[in-house]
Amino acid sequence: MNYKTELNENQFEAVTTEAQHVRIIAGAGSGKTRVLTYRISYLISEMGVAPWKILAITFTNKVANEMKTRVLKMVDESITKDLTIRTFHSFAAYFLRQEIPVIGFPASFTILDEEDQTKLVKDIAASMGFKRGDKIVGKALGYIGKQKLLGKYPDDIKIVKPMFEDEKTCLEIFQIYEEEKYKNLSLDFDDLLLQTNFILENYPDIRIKWQQKIDHILIDEFQDTNDVEYKMINLLKKPYSSLYVVGDPDQTIYTWRGANQKIILDLDKRYPDMTTIILDRNYRSTQVILDSANKLIAYNKLRLKKDLYTEARGGDAIVTNSSMSGRMEADYVAREIKSLTDYKGYSYKDIVILYRSNFVTVDFETALTRYKIPYKVFGGMKFYQRREIKDVLAYFHLIVNTRDDISFSRIINVPKRGFGETSESLLKAEAEAANKSLYEYVRDVDPKDSEIKPSLINSAKSMVKLIEIAREDIKKNEEVFSKILHDMIWSIGYYEYLKQDDEEEDRKKNVDALFEDIRHYLKSNPSSTFDEYLQNIALLSSQDDVVEGDFVSLMTVHTAKGLEFPIVFIVRFAQSIFPNQRAMEEGGYLGMEEERRLAYVAMTRAREKLYLTTNPDYSFVAGGNLVPSQFFKESGNEILNNRDIMFRSVPRPQIQRPKVYHFDDGDHLDFEKEKKPSTPIFDDVRNDVDDWKVGDIVIHKKLGKGVVVALEGDDIIKVNFEEHGEKSILGTHPSVSKGGHEA
Repeated sequence: MNYKTELNENQFEAVTTEAQHVRIIAGAGSGKTRVLTYRISYLISEMGVAPWKILAITFTNKVANEMKTRVLKMVDESITKDLTIRTFHSFAAYFLRQEIPVIGFPASFTILDEEDQTKLVKDIAASMGFKRGDKIVGKALGYIGKQKLLGKYPDDIKIVKPMFEDEKTCLEIFQIYEEEKYKNLSLDFDDLLLQTNFILENYPDIRIKWQQKIDHILIDEFQDTNDVEYKMINLLKKPYSSLYVVGDPDQTIYTWRGANQKIILDLDKRYPDMTTIILDRNYRSTQVILDSANKLIAYNKLRLKKDLYTEARGGDAIVTNSSMSGRMEADYVAREIKSLTDYKGYSYKDIVILYRSNFVTVDFETALTRYKIPYKVFGGMKFYQRREIKDVLAYFHLIVNTRDDISFSRIINVPKRGFGETSESLLKAEAEAANKSLYEYVRDVDPKDSEIKPSLINSAKSMVKLIEIAREDIKKNEEVFSKILHDMIWSIGYYEYLKQDDEEEDRKKNVDALFEDIRHYLKSNPSSTFDEYLQNIALLSSQDDVVEGDFVSLMTVHTAKGLEFPIVFIVRFAQSIFPNQRAMEEGGYLGMEEERRLAYVAMTRAREKLYLTTNPDYSFVAGGNLVPSQFFKESGNEILNNRDIMFRSVPRPQIQRPKVYHFDDGDHLDFEKEKKPSTPIFDDVRNDVDDWKVGDIVIHKKLGKGVVVALEGDDIIKVNFEEHGEKSILGTHPSVSKGGHEA
């Protein structure tokens, strides 16, 4: 094989170097997998290294298998049968099957997966008097995982002053958890690494045996290595072994899983003879995309400087867009996709929509469905199928249909009301005997006539009463049913219930996003009813019209790591969302650097065309109106806006006059004002009043005259009506007009 003709200059140097310690800084799309496979082939075929003397570590089993297949094609398969290419966990399991008997554990141990771990911790919590769904379960699981990332077991932990509430209880559960695992002859994923390190560290004869086996250690995605994994490598490496690592500090996006970026950045301090080779020629993206990504990542301080370039110069300009609402942003993306596939020769499979967090998908799923664009969500369920969304929708369904036992059963104990399997079964039996639905039976029954505890019946009655109130309020004032529904869910205690969940923030954001969805639907369809909204949701959630293989992909940036697409849309590119507010608050400067690395990874997934989109809509998640992400400016991109026009039906994108966001010296953003269209496309959609102030007089076709007493955001105003008292209404609704200002 002629390595020199098949590799570029830097790749050739990386493959053929004779240095003992080598650090390859491989930029996105620079051919790192190619370099690793060619390096293994070169070691075997040109340097005479025995395959069984090589240990290659990869990030996923899929990549491990792909690499081995490639090497087998380059080198005689009979020679490479003993070549070891594994993930850290796979290697540790392989090691323990041979060596774990030394600590009195059988080689036939069972490996617990995440679900097994959760069930075990729930059982332990229940045995201690907690409920299986108690928040202590999630706390304990998180505590166990964190301690093992630090390389600690219960005996290594001494609590002098608890670091958080329930730490002592978590440590007790951790202790029992380890005892139960031992009884069951089981290990969890973290144990694989920790027990491997324990044996290597405490049994010198075994450590020396394995060190003698390995002359060359090669590690892929080295920037994602954690301290426990790094310790394993140092225990396996003898003084004259070769260490060859490939990674990119600019793509470290898993610190929340324990990845330690300092390991790759400071490796030359541990090995002063370290040879560092930078792969900066990109074979994926256009130069336009690379220039923008280079500008962005240059703002990070914790990195090894490099600028990606490509021999293929030029490329399409990056497209930026800020629509006037989240729905219009999604509509813009869907229309662009239709144009790309209908008129530009692209297939759906060429396109990916990337986002920072799963909760933003609702608008985009709705728009893609409306335009009959096939799509698939990776790394998460469809929005309307998520647990918390189905919980809230179950309450909504009971407003419309009191005989919906399926919805009632789902939420009878959500939030917790004390109903268990026995009491729920008894409730069903009594309702059936009374020939009533569960809802109707709870509403009508006298607690004295039921065998169920009065406290449980009364708790369920309180829930039903709140649903009854919401139903009556919607009948009186259907045009603002989004606020009525929000108030009901809050009163029921669902938001408090979410606080008991380890994923509280994401679930709360999803619920907030649902209410944003309702508000947008109401604004776009002001004459529709609550029933129609629910019908719309039902049709959307049952959509399964996906052409196998040829679909638009939707995924988080984390999920997209290692993938590439001709066309990439990075959506909801706004402060608090991307970069993520919590990451910035908890991580400070380091958190911001990781958010910037995430954006860099997202941008470098694109081969040909890159879109960056946002909107200035009100967001429950951000707690106010969105402003464009600072990453627009940092990546050298100006933001173009669509006019505030609602489209009845748009078969293909239309050219619209943009308006621009300008960055001032303080990195704040201002809208360039623009006149509204003289004639709205929907004559009955809005009343053209968008400047309500406290004290304005309101004339409502049904409720009469009133005065604005508060502005509640997103066009909702609170009005004190002369005959009907205070009500929240949609200020842009066609039934509302302004009658001047109160003196």
